[in-house]
This record gives sequence, structure tokens and C-alpha cells, in this order.
Amino acid sequence: MSFLSPSIDLRMSRLAVVVPLLVFAGYGLFSFPGLWENWHVPRLAFVMGVVWIAAAIVPLMLLRYAPSTITFATMAALMIALRIAVMVVADGRIPLGDARNYVVLAQHLLEGRGLVITDSYMGVETRALYPPIYPILLAGSGAVLGFSTTALTFFATILDLATAGAMIVLASMLGRRSSGIAAAWLYLIWPSVLLSAPLAQKEGVCALLAVLLAIQWITLAREAENDVPQSGARRWRGALGLGVTAGLLALTQPGEAPLVLLFGLVAATVCGWWPAMTAGLRAVPFAVVAILLPWWIRNALLFGAFVPLTSAGGYGLWIGNNPDATGHWMPPPSQLYGMPEIAFGKAAAAIAIDWIVHHPAGFVRITLAKAVRGWGVAESGASRLAGLRPAIMLAIAPSAFAVSQVAHLGLLFGAARAAWRRQTPGTTILLLLVLACVVQTLVFGVWFEFGERHRDFATPFLLVFGMVGLAKKPAPSKGDVVPVESFA
Repeated sequence: MSFLSPSIDLRMSRLAVVVPLLVFAGYGLFSFPGLWENWHVPRLAFVMGVVWIAAAIVPLMLLRYAPSTITFATMAALMIALRIAVMVVADGRIPLGDARNYVVLAQHLLEGRGLVITDSYMGVETRALYPPIYPILLAGSGAVLGFSTTALTFFATILDLATAGAMIVLASMLGRRSSGIAAAWLYLIWPSVLLSAPLAQKEGVCALLAVLLAIQWITLAREAENDVPQSGARRWRGALGLGVTAGLLALTQPGEAPLVLLFGLVAATVCGWWPAMTAGLRAVPFAVVAILLPWWIRNALLFGAFVPLTSAGGYGLWIGNNPDATGHWMPPPSQLYGMPEIAFGKAAAAIAIDWIVHHPAGFVRITLAKAVRGWGVAESGASRLAGLRPAIMLAIAPSAFAVSQVAHLGLLFGAARAAWRRQTPGTTILLLLVLACVVQTLVFGVWFEFGERHRDFATPFLLVFGMVGLAKKPAPSKGDVVPVESFA
């Protein structure tokens, strides 16, 4: 960690994490009473809260005091029970928005129609409005399991288990395996993750790819730092993994593509700028040739234009920048109805840019509001349940919101506390990964449509970091033994 050896650098990094997290948490806490009233939260919320807290805490206690077989059997039983409960609530109901559209896209792929869907608000068939990776994965799952609520829940659970496993790997690399296991458990029952399980939502794939990206960067950085001898084949295998993961993330959630660079900067603090830059440049051809180039060629043949990631960029810019913008999706201007897909995006972007130029104060106000609301509030999962048709029991969605918001506030405060603590080399890397997630949203993401789902990729990192903040420091290592902390 030579790059961060001056104390001022580490102190500034800690402040750069603590300050925004506390601002977000403060906004969420201040907004909670009003949101509670708007949702008309019933007494059932207290019951659901107690159940969820018990499900979260009991396995964490067992991690320390019980045999592993009992611990993991309890975890499995609780996770299955909670997911079945959410699945039963959503079963037989049709979701709104993307959760419905992704199923339609996957079905069209299986029918041979390609990645095409008619957008009723745009008034045209679209072929690049949605990035391709999640619909392709969903189509693969659907070909085997179908698209029932049970099938969607099973598919989401497999993705979430993979993310949980990746979280444990990342924490173990940094000598924090116990914290990684605790964080992985919480991730599997985290309200936003749990409430999305029976719906077709791509945030689980984004989270998985983000954690894998961090693992690959840190692996490359550690090998370079320790001067591990590498054959040409081994170097290129590392580049292949990094490039493919980066390309997959870009074509799953294009707005999160800058994470590749930001995590690379974290790696540079471990091994230095030149080795990190070399590793990154070596990965570029694999990202382009293996993942991006087929998409570029396909779009060039369809549109006669270069569409690098998605056609939704202009639309997303307008959603985030207009007099009524909240950060959440909203229907487009009526004058754009029926315009061809690419022209639609350009026209929407032009309207947004014109508004920004003529209303700079409004632009700043809306951008700040999007940032603090997108990070400070956790109601998207409950909103998805409330939007199901036919409607679910009236008390369920408000209760789910209350549990989600309390858990999210605890996460933000817990991560801020961990950032404020004295850092070790391993926790410094986690600190910088969390900082990279915050920078990703505030520097690259917030200018467009920006809601809670656009920061969901950061949840695994916040959970690992928060659990590290609750753990005892690892004992000094002996020889080649990796220090492992005791989870308290």
C-alpha cells in the first residue's frame, strides 16, 4: 500500500467516504417520518421488522458459537423460507416497467425475433433500448425453467448466491473471511435483494459483475506487488477474465462501465500506476473483441450507426434533467412520440441539454436531490411490490418499505463507522472500493436517470465493509498464514 502511505492521503480517503455516507444517511433519516406517513405504514411493519432482524442476527451468532453444519443449515432454511414468502406474494401477478419488459425481451429472443420490444411510450419498436446481457441470461434460464415466478426466483437466487460467494472470496483475499461470510449472509436476505428475487431485474447481475471486477483487479495488483513470476499464458488469462467481466458489465448496465477504471485506480494504490495501467490495457482487446464488437456490428447493421452500448442514453439524460425530474423513470415528451429509436434518443438529449443550459440552478438542485434521494432512500423494492397487478394485500408493501429503510440506514451508518475506524492495509482496499462506488454514482451516474437501483451494485461492498467495522482486528500473521479476524 505504498501509494497511500502518507497519512494525509488515507485521511482524505476516509473523509471522502464518511462525509457522503453520513449526508445520505442523514437525508434518509430526516425523510423517514414523511415517507412513513405517505406509505401509511401499518403495525405489520413491526412484526416484519422483528422477523427480519431475527433472521439476520441468529446466523451471525451461530457463526461464532455453533458448528458450521448447523450454521449453514440454518442459513439455507431461513433464506429459502424468506424467498418463498416473497415469491408467494408475487406469484400470479404481473409487474410493471422493466421487470415485465425483460421477460418479453427474453421470450422474443427464444422465439427468434431478437432483442426487440415495442415501447408504448415511444410509439416504436426498439432494438437497442435495453443492453443485451441480462435478457440473454434470462432467455437461457427461461429456455430451461420457463418464466414463472418460481423460475424467476430460482434464477435470481442462483445469481445472488454467486454474488455472496464472490463477496466471501474478496473478503478472504483481504484477510477478512469471517466478515465476508457475515456480509454474504446479509446480502442474501437484504430487503432490496429479497424483494427483487421474484422479478426480472438486472441489478443482481450488476452486483455480481462488480464484485468479480474488484476481485480480478485486486488479484492482478497483488501479483504485481509481490513480483509473482507470470508466464505469458497466465498474464493473458488474467487479462481475458478482466476484459470479459468489464465488457459484460458495460453491456448489462452501461452507466456502470466507469467502475472498470475506478477499480483499476484502487489496484494502482497496491501495485503502482504502471503495472495497473499495463494490466488494464492488456484487457481492452478482450473486452472489445469478445463482448463489445459483436454488439457494435449488430447495431451498425440494424441502424447504420455506431451504437456503442445502448440507445437509451439520450432518453436517460432527459429523464434526469427536465423541470419535473425526480431521478425515477418518467414518460417522454409527447412531441417525440413515433420518432425512430436513434433519432428519439438524440432529440431527447437535445431537449435535456437545452434545459440544462437555460436553467443551471434547476439543474444543480435536481442533481443534488437525485443524489441524496437515490442513496438515502430505500423504497424501490416496496414500490415494485405495490405495482404488481392484481394488487397485493395493502399492508405488505408499506411494511416492506419500513424494513428496507431501517436496514438501509443501518448499512450507511455502519459503513461510515467502518470508514472512520483506523485502517489496516486490507481494510484500506475495502475503503477505496467503497469510495470508488460513491464516485461512480456521483461523478458518472447522477447526471442521468438516477434512482435507488443505480447504486445497488455498491451494496455488497458496503456490507463487507460494514461487517469489517464490527469485527475484531486480525491477529498478526505468521509466515505465509493469512490473518483472519474474529467476527464479534
